Amino acid sequence: MNNDAQTNAAGSADRAVADSVSGSTTSATGPASGGPTVAVGSAPGHTPVGSTGDLYSLDSPCAHEALLAVTHVYTDLDGTMLAPGGRLLTRHDTSPSVACAQALVDLKRVGVEVIVVTGRSRAQGTEIMRLLDLDHFIGELGCVEQKGFGQTAQISYNLGRWPQDWHSRFAAHGSNDCSVGNPDRITPYQLIAQSGIVELLESQFKGRLEKHNPFDGVREVTQMMRGCVDVNEITSVLANSDLPLQFYDNGIIHPAVHNLTECDQIHIYHLMPQGIDKGQALAADIERRGLKKLQTVAIGDAIGDVAMGRYTGSFVLTRASTDNALEVDAAKADAHIRPGFIAKGSTVDGWVEFARALLVAKGQQARW
Repeated sequence: MNNDAQTNAAGSADRAVADSVSGSTTSATGPASGGPTVAVGSAPGHTPVGSTGDLYSLDSPCAHEALLAVTHVYTDLDGTMLAPGGRLLTRHDTSPSVACAQALVDLKRVGVEVIVVTGRSRAQGTEIMRLLDLDHFIGELGCVEQKGFGQTAQISYNLGRWPQDWHSRFAAHGSNDCSVGNPDRITPYQLIAQSGIVELLESQFKGRLEKHNPFDGVREVTQMMRGCVDVNEITSVLANSDLPLQFYDNGIIHPAVHNLTECDQIHIYHLMPQGIDKGQALAADIERRGLKKLQTVAIGDAIGDVAMGRYTGSFVLTRASTDNALEVDAAKADAHIRPGFIAKGSTVDGWVEFARALLVAKGQQARW
């Protein structure tokens, strides 16, 4: 779809959403500046799912109108587009299915670009991009970006509040400006490792916090840890660090092997630069592309994904493998910013449900 067609579609959807949400009492543009005003609130024909209140089903008229102008989908991977275990070619219940793969093909055919925004590393993201025929990957919770492949790949770091004069110290692995063999060029991941903060945290929270081995070693910015800690406690420790760092809870995991003797429920954490997350990385990408908010939708299952929805025209919450009442409440709390929807299906089933609704809004019938 060319830029003129995208702009016209966005304008039509602006009018459609405004017309469909009669009786609304609130409007907001959200954090992304320059986006169109979206009326939100109670509206006829909107179908709440269960007790989710301001989150509506994907088969509601509200969802149809909100998806009319969408040209760019920002999606989480695990717990959202992928089935448990990171699988693509299954349903949530692990039975074989090509529905998600076919949905990606059909969305590309109608001019919708899918951008992955995940906590995974770029090493993983590169292969995911190749396999799914995608062109843009935002990884490590917004800290790493890659556009394209091979010698023409554009690789960059988003380092939030880290001083600009630090950036010359870093070289993205595989980027064209990387000085191979130059000992002065390191990654932010290595800088965090050299600070000793990881060992300090493991020592102070023994039995409750440890490195997320063996999955941590291929990263470029964020240090991954797992455990069961109060993030506020960790934040107090980080206040004494020379590096501006934050400790980010990215949800519940179920590792087969660990040494967390004090944990009943295990979370995955990212030790990362302050001032960056999925939402802020997404917002910067939307601005670079010159998109209207209503051309964008975010979909995910975790708190970090709800943050993405603060910068897009609408947000879709998928049901996670475990209860995600916290995420539901967070998405409801943002209802004054943008329309919010919840899928009936869990993980990949919910993503397929969303893709089907988006295709229907584009006048297409899903063949799966």
